[in-house]
Amino acid sequence: MLVNNYISKDFIPPKSGQSVSHGLEIIDEFNLTHIPLFEGLHFIGNLSKETLEEAEPDEKLSRLRDFADDFSITENSSLLDAIQKFNNNAANILPVLNTEKQYLGFLMMDDVISGLSTMPFILEPGAIMVIEVSQKQFSISEIAKIAESNNARIIGLFVTDYPEDKVQITIKLIAESLASVSETFERFGYTVVYKFFHDEKEDLYKDRFEQLMKYLDV
Repeated sequence: MLVNNYISKDFIPPKSGQSVSHGLEIIDEFNLTHIPLFEGLHFIGNLSKETLEEAEPDEKLSRLRDFADDFSITENSSLLDAIQKFNNNAANILPVLNTEKQYLGFLMMDDVISGLSTMPFILEPGAIMVIEVSQKQFSISEIAKIAESNNARIIGLFVTDYPEDKVQITIKLIAESLASVSETFERFGYTVVYKFFHDEKEDLYKDRFEQLMKYLDV
């Protein structure tokens, strides 16, 4: 999923000769953390809302160029790259540039989230398990083998944390018996940290056990 499929041009970035008040109008209208600043099509940097609020309203944006933050993204980057840049810069907007650092448009965080929500990992129904194993033992092929040995189909997986010398992996899968998948992972030395699923078989066994207890109690 590439950035160039989500480029937006809902507003025209302010020019360096325009005023701080004009920049703030754009920020307020579109609820932005920053505005990209350009001279022609050449990217100068991003001015934060806080920087603009501390400046004089009639001051030209070009006078603030030394306070501009230099972050952007290229049109051939992935949405995952965009998320990292959003997070690293505490921003909800990324200017999209070509290889010559010329302006193509911008990327909004909401558009990225919307794009990622259409991925099968998010969209398809299934169980989510978080497992933990030592970094030395970590093997994607082994994880897939364990899941497939229980007739489970993995929709996707990714590493979510590195606690000390271990690895935490989040898996989304579909299986007839999700409890057996969990048990098999534990048998192979994995710790099942979280399980997010609704196992109909477990509910059935629980209902039958409760019925038996009621019968014995009569």
